[in-house]
Amino acid sequence: MVFLLGHRGRPAATLLLALVVGAGPSLLVAKHAAAQHKASETDLEVPTNDMKVVEEGRAKFAQRCSFCHGGDGHGGKGPCLTCAKFRYSGNTNAEIYATIAVGITNRSLGGTMGAFGTTMSQEEILSVVTFLRWEEKRRIVTGEIPDPHKEE
Repeated sequence: MVFLLGHRGRPAATLLLALVVGAGPSLLVAKHAAAQHKASETDLEVPTNDMKVVEEGRAKFAQRCSFCHGGDGHGGKGPCLTCAKFRYSGNTNAEIYATIAVGITNRSLGGTMGAFGTTMSQEEILSVVTFLRWEEKRRIVTGEIPDPHKEE
């Protein structure tokens, strides 16, 4: 992956985000199905109903992410990634994908995270996003976390 530098030498996550959203259909790991997740109409769709992809994402997460983000993304040294809120990068699948690919270098956001776009394939990153959304949905359904989309 080529690192693009934006304003003040920061990774151009916005440009990468545009590329990810534009390439969204080519990044899909599974065929379209009713139970897939999109944060909005224009968001990157992830196949949360495909348990093969979910399990691949769970395994890759355990291998590459759980050291900082805890088992199943419930939080640890790094923030919770299955609590339905992404404080640092935005809450769309495309923004989560971009964060994994280019990392976080701005310490004012609360810490840093390395870029995984050079050591993980697009499919592996997408499977991690799929797992995170599946686990988030599971936690909402079981009442572990509140549904952020439900009006109170």
